[in-house]
Amino acid sequence: MTSWLTPELSLCGQVFREGTAEGETPGNICLGFDLGTTNMVLVALDEEGFPIGAVMEPSKASVRDGVVVDYLEAIRGMKVCLDRLSRGIPIDESIAVGAAAYPPGISSKTAKVCANVVEALGFECGGLYEEPSAAAEALGMADGVIVDIGGGSTGMSVVRDEKVIFSSDEPTGGTHMTLVLAGALGVDFDRAEEEKRKNRNRYAPLLKPVLEKMATIVRDELEGCPESDGLPVVLVGGGADIVGVEGVMESIIGRPVSMAPESLLVTPLGIARSLWRDRYGSK
Repeated sequence: MTSWLTPELSLCGQVFREGTAEGETPGNICLGFDLGTTNMVLVALDEEGFPIGAVMEPSKASVRDGVVVDYLEAIRGMKVCLDRLSRGIPIDESIAVGAAAYPPGISSKTAKVCANVVEALGFECGGLYEEPSAAAEALGMADGVIVDIGGGSTGMSVVRDEKVIFSSDEPTGGTHMTLVLAGALGVDFDRAEEEKRKNRNRYAPLLKPVLEKMATIVRDELEGCPESDGLPVVLVGGGADIVGVEGVMESIIGRPVSMAPESLLVTPLGIARSLWRDRYGSK
């Protein structure tokens, strides 16, 4: 089975955990702004297309189901990410370029708000990509099924010949798992979210009903898309980062399912990589 661990994804995970990459001051920086329901993630690439920094901040209710619902708070949250990133990487707004992404199925006007956040922070928004296309870029995927379990929704996309030929998005995600966990443990939402992240190897059995609902959504969508037959199913997104989720998904979907490495970073890296490819590079 394909590992999906590209050199760029591996390095992105390293700089996320260990801090900005050491080296010369970068020139043309590409920034990938990922406005998630639970987390905002910002990834920076150097002019060769390799990650040199990655940071994350809580979304604090500024984004719901992948859609910006509090514009000013979204700007504030991304400004915190940018400030943290800038401590290790000199970022010149006149040279650096940003990009954003949006979930499948929303209007172009709603998607444009993501680009507006980038521009409000002083950067040209050089790209606005559909999230599954960005994820496929980060994974180096030419053909496959991407299941993106975010905070507020689960998106499913079929990729053929490097193009998304089918996509859907349903409002069940990591937030719903946290609510179930909070009820089961008798704690508030924030404590349950913290517990879920710290003990990702513990709660798949408890969260099985929510995971089965997500898997049923994916299965039903795939049954209506014959072009997906025989394609690998790969899980991405912060909500997917629970040990054992693949087995639950496989039991419902009826085909092999694998977890992408660095699942939280796949989409933001893909945003930045898509921008870099369009601006400066090639695949």
